[in-house]
Order: sequence, then C-alpha cells, then structure tokens
Amino acid sequence: LYADGHHFDQDNAMIAHIINLMRCNVHVAIVTAAGYPGEAQKFERRLEGLLETFRRLKLPPDVTDRFHIMGGECNYLLRVTPVSKRLEFVPDAEWQTPDMKSWREEDIQAMLTDAQSLLVECSKRLNISVQFMRKERSVGIVPISPTIYEVLEDIALTVQNQLVARVPFCGFNGGNDVFVDCGNKSLGLQAMMAFTGALPHETLHVGDRFTLSGNDTATRDVCSVLWVANPDETGFFIKMLLKDIRKSRWQPYIE
Repeated sequence: LYADGHHFDQDNAMIAHIINLMRCNVHVAIVTAAGYPGEAQKFERRLEGLLETFRRLKLPPDVTDRFHIMGGECNYLLRVTPVSKRLEFVPDAEWQTPDMKSWREEDIQAMLTDAQSLLVECSKRLNISVQFMRKERSVGIVPISPTIYEVLEDIALTVQNQLVARVPFCGFNGGNDVFVDCGNKSLGLQAMMAFTGALPHETLHVGDRFTLSGNDTATRDVCSVLWVANPDETGFFIKMLLKDIRKSRWQPYIE
C-alpha cells in the first residue's frame, strides 16, 4: 500500500483505489503487524490521508463500514465511526473466534518471555546491538545500527524453529526488524472473514512477505493470495480487479 517506513499521505494514489473498491461493495481490510492496544489514534496516524479523504468526500456509512484494520496480526480490529470518520476498536466479543477467546493470558505472556529470551540469545550470537520492544501481544528487536538482511533472516528462522508455546505465534523478518506476535495473519483473516461474512473464494490477501520468514505466508491456507513487490504492483492489480468488476455488471458470467 505504501513504501516501507511511510504512511498514507493525502496524495497517495492508493486512496482512490481503496474507495473505488468500497463503492463497488468490496470490503477492504488492512491486516498489519502493527499493534497499539487501546490507542486508536496511533492507527489513525498511519492512515491520516485516507481518513481525511473519507471526511472530505463525505462518504456515507454504508461505504466506510466496508473498511477495517486488523492490527497485531489478529489481535485488534478497528472500524470507521459513521460521523467523524475516526477509528474505533470493535469489542473483542463481536469478532474474536472461539479459539482466540480460549487463549489464556498467562500462556501469551509466557510465549512472549520465551521469545524475548531467544531474541536476546540470537542477537548476542550474531554480535548485533538491538533495541528491544515488548507490547501486550508482541515482542521484537530493532537493530541500533544497519545490519544485513540475512542476519534478520537467521534470527526469524531460529525463533520459528526453536520457540515452543501453548498459543499460536508468528515470528517474522519485517525487513528492518524481527518480531514475534501472538497469533498470525491467517487467524486474523479467518476472524475478518467471519465478521464480514466473506467466504474463502471471495477473499484475496495481498502481501509482500510470503517467504518462510515472512508474516504473509500463513494466509495461503485461508484464501487466495497475491504476492506483490511494491505499491505500484498493488495499484496495477486493483485497477485490473475494478475493471473486471465493472465489466461483470454488464456481462454476467455464465458457466
């Protein structure tokens, strides 16, 4: 949707694509590793240009209701408020799957503690200085000085193979960091699909991290996927999809 380290600016070409999809009755959800428990405003900062466009165009609720954010892989669901076009958290009871509701907090924290120990061990073994970040449902490292990509790959793959936990988790190389999250995008998509009523054959997940160390890989088991390298490719395929949607309205598919 945007380059690494950037967010939605008001001149982002992707904004028009997203709105056009929503106007075509397509649900659009951004499923991201970013997680800010209880802080909807931090999600809003990442989408400032998009939300401002919602307000400027005075989009009706029946359109903006089709936009959601699934944060922390699968831990936080947000929606757009009907009048102010701000983001708000959807109560967990309204969208979490039965499996998610069965996760015990002590098991989640134990997983994060064990993951942090592995991250410490790997950082020392590879002799890199890192900054540790621990949140409610995630823990990760960010190198203090630039390091090569393969170092982060080694750490992510080590965590994937050595961490044992009582709850699902996702250890991944984010390109500039390595994080371990409770749950994964596959679970987030399943919850999102159940919440919106979408079926697997009606769902397409677009991502750029489908390698073994990426956090998009798990979604292959849930729905169709599209592996893109940059926002330009995403835009190209969205325009192709919009063209097909419009064409189908004039020429219904007959088997």
